[in-house]
Amino acid sequence: MFENVKSIYVLGVCGISMSAIAMQLKHMGFNVMGTDAHISSIADKLKHAGIEVREGDAPEFVKQCDVCIKTAAIGDDNEDVKLLKMLNKPIYSRAEVLGYLSMQKKCIAVSGTHGKTTTTGMLASVMLKAGLDPTVHIGGILNDINSNLHIGEGEYFLTEACEYKDSFLALKPFISVVLNIESDHMDYFKNLDNLYNSFKKFAKNTQKYGFCVINNQIIDKFSNENHNILTFGDDGFLKATNVKQHLPGRFCYDLHIDNQYAGHIQLAAFGKHNVQNSLAVIAVSLLLDIDLNTIKEGLIEYKGVARRMELISNTPFVIHDYAHHPTEIKATIDACRNINKDVIVVFQPHLYSRTRDLYEEFLTCFNGAKEVWLLPIYAARETSVSDITSKGLAKDLCSSGVISRYFNSFESCQQEIIKVEGDILFAILGAGDIVCFAESLKKI
Repeated sequence: MFENVKSIYVLGVCGISMSAIAMQLKHMGFNVMGTDAHISSIADKLKHAGIEVREGDAPEFVKQCDVCIKTAAIGDDNEDVKLLKMLNKPIYSRAEVLGYLSMQKKCIAVSGTHGKTTTTGMLASVMLKAGLDPTVHIGGILNDINSNLHIGEGEYFLTEACEYKDSFLALKPFISVVLNIESDHMDYFKNLDNLYNSFKKFAKNTQKYGFCVINNQIIDKFSNENHNILTFGDDGFLKATNVKQHLPGRFCYDLHIDNQYAGHIQLAAFGKHNVQNSLAVIAVSLLLDIDLNTIKEGLIEYKGVARRMELISNTPFVIHDYAHHPTEIKATIDACRNINKDVIVVFQPHLYSRTRDLYEEFLTCFNGAKEVWLLPIYAARETSVSDITSKGLAKDLCSSGVISRYFNSFESCQQEIIKVEGDILFAILGAGDIVCFAESLKKI
C-alpha cells in the first residue's frame, strides 16, 4: 500500500482512531501531517510525536503528500479532497489503512454494537500483564497506557473492529470477537439482515486456522467455516454464575468453562454489562495461553478508559460515558444507579438518523433515571431533519412518564447543574462534542 511513499496526509487526524493510525505511521518512519475541522487536545500528542497539525483546509499538505488517509465523515465536497483528486493522489480510508497495519502482526479484532472499547481495554490490560506486549489501537484513552495507542514488540495487534460502512471487513483477524449485534447505523445498513450479513462476513474473514469468539445468544447467525468457534455468555462454553457486586457498581462472578467451575472473577470495570464483556476477554486470553491467575490480575487491575463510566467530578458528582445507543444508555444508567439511586441524565443525541431509527427505544431506555436533560442533536456527518429534534424527544419522554427537560446550550444546562442540591449523580452521556461540556464540569 505504501511502497515508495514518504509523506502521508491524514484528514480528520484528531479523531481517536485516526490519531492512533497517524502516530503509528510516524513511528514506522513516514512523514505524517494532518488536519481537522476542530483541533482537540489530541493535537498536543500528535505534535509531540513530530506530526504537524493544522485546523481546516491545508492545500500545501495536499501538494506535499504522496497519499492521503481520510475518515468516512469527510465527503467528496471537502476542498482538500477535491484537490487530491485533481492531482490524482491516492486516497485511502481509515479502514483500509488499519487493515494494512494489522497485517503486520497477528490481529485480534473486537467487534459488536456495544462494548468494543471497554472489552479491548480489558483485554489489553490482561495481555500487557501477561507480558505479551501487543500493539493496541483503541477507541478511547486507555488509562493503563494513557493513550489510544501502544506500539508493542509482541506478535499481536489488538484493535476495535467497527462495522459502520463495513469498515471491519478490511481486517483479516487471527481471532475475531463478536460481543453483540443490535440495530444501529441503519442509515447505512437499512435493515437487520444486512447488518447480520456484515458481521457474518467479518467472522468469515477470520484466518483459516484462527478462532471466532462469539456471544452464544447470537451464535445461530454464524456458520462454522474455516475456523474454530468459542462461545461465551448464557449457556456458552464460558459463562458466569452467582453474579453480584463486590464494590458499588462493580461486579464479581463464578466462572464456568464447559460447565466446570474454573474460578472466581472480580472486575474493576463499572457495570453489570461488563460481566459479558469480561467473558469474551477471558475466552481470547485462554486462546493465547494466558493462565487464569494472570487473567484475574489483569481484569482487577484494569484502570478504565476515558469517557467510559469515567468519574470527572465529586462536587457535583458527575460520571461521563460515551453511551449513545439506547441499550448502552440503559446499561450506563443501571451502572450509575448501583452507585447512587438518584441519577439525572444529561444526554446529547448523536445523529438525526439514529434518533429517528431508534426513537421508540429512546422513549424507554431512560426509565431508570430520576430526570433526563436533553441537549440539541449532534449532527456529525448529517444535515438536520426537521421533524426529529431533542426538544420533541423531551416532550415525548414527558408524555411517557419520564421527567425531561430541554436545554438549547451547554451553558444553560451547566447553570442548572450548579443549582441542584442533594445526593444526585449526573450522568453525562453522548458521543459528540458533549465531551467538551463534560471537561468544563471538572472546573466548577
